Amino acid sequence: MVAQRVRRFLVALLLFSSFATTVVSQELAAPDAWVALQRGDASKAAAIFRDALDRSPRDAVLHYGSAQASLALGRTDAAISSLKRAIEYNPKFIQAMVLLAQVAYDAADLDLAVRMLEGAAAIAPQDPTIASQLAQWRKEAALHQSFQTQPGVHFNVLFEGPHQKAVGEHVSAVLESAYWNIGKTLNIYPGAALDVILYSNQQFRDVTRAPAWASGGYDGRIRLPVGGALRSLQALERVVVHEYVHSVVRHAGGAGVPAWLSEGLASYFEPGDKTWASKALRAARIRIRLEELVEGFGGLDGATALIAYAQSQIGAQLLYERVSPHAGSFLQLLGNGHTVDQALSRHGVQPEAFYAEWRRRIGMPADGTR
Repeated sequence: MVAQRVRRFLVALLLFSSFATTVVSQELAAPDAWVALQRGDASKAAAIFRDALDRSPRDAVLHYGSAQASLALGRTDAAISSLKRAIEYNPKFIQAMVLLAQVAYDAADLDLAVRMLEGAAAIAPQDPTIASQLAQWRKEAALHQSFQTQPGVHFNVLFEGPHQKAVGEHVSAVLESAYWNIGKTLNIYPGAALDVILYSNQQFRDVTRAPAWASGGYDGRIRLPVGGALRSLQALERVVVHEYVHSVVRHAGGAGVPAWLSEGLASYFEPGDKTWASKALRAARIRIRLEELVEGFGGLDGATALIAYAQSQIGAQLLYERVSPHAGSFLQLLGNGHTVDQALSRHGVQPEAFYAEWRRRIGMPADGTR
């Protein structure tokens, strides 16, 4: 899982920064660290970068590499610090600017994300990808400036105006209850206040670009389309709790949590009937290979996404049964760089037996790969 996660991160980085027209010109420092990172050993890479920085503390590329290792290990704050130092020592380091912009955005720091992309745009003014993303984030920032904020100890709820005030108050109450209920279940109580943004249905689509079937989102902040929400409070509460569980899972497990586990736990801890997943699979003609549930589900059509969520909930429920009451520590192992298989083994669960039982419960042939 670590190797796969690092490869996914590197691919994502290349996709996001391949438009950069300014390339690091100096010879690549600490080559063994980069090799370790490519091979999936982020812990080794981090140690090598750390030693190299002791000798060359002003080397921007080393700080950039250290940030990559930190991201692979789920250490967002450390990555942000390293990227800021990389830019301090090389103010034209556009790759670091672009990466810091994306990391900051994922960490709900839209102001920093915009500033970094503005710096990148100044270096590469003709780049259409930078310009497009910057325009999108500026539009989002301008929209949020017009919102009202209902501050709280654990959640800051942003909404557009008086017509959403009642929804905001209800969402805040649901979240406070979820904070303590989920916290007691997983023994995870995030300390920092989480932003929760309420949109009209169209605003939600414009800002998130989520698929039509999505009823909420979490990307460092909870985003909810609440048009007509008061007509179906049960549905609203289900989505609110679902997205909050995503934030708890990210808080504990960082980038180390596969999509099936995050989505599965979020679905499993939703209020309401849990049998929908089995019913959905009984009505479906296909199954999704387990290894295809590692990435997010945003690219799936509605019918396939339903199957993905159903299989994930059943898998997450099985995992919770096996590792409870230590599910929180299981997630923390993932956040510290362990694979799912390693974390299962640390909790006395044989990985192959777990996957075999998961396949059995979802009605997948025994020879189906994970």
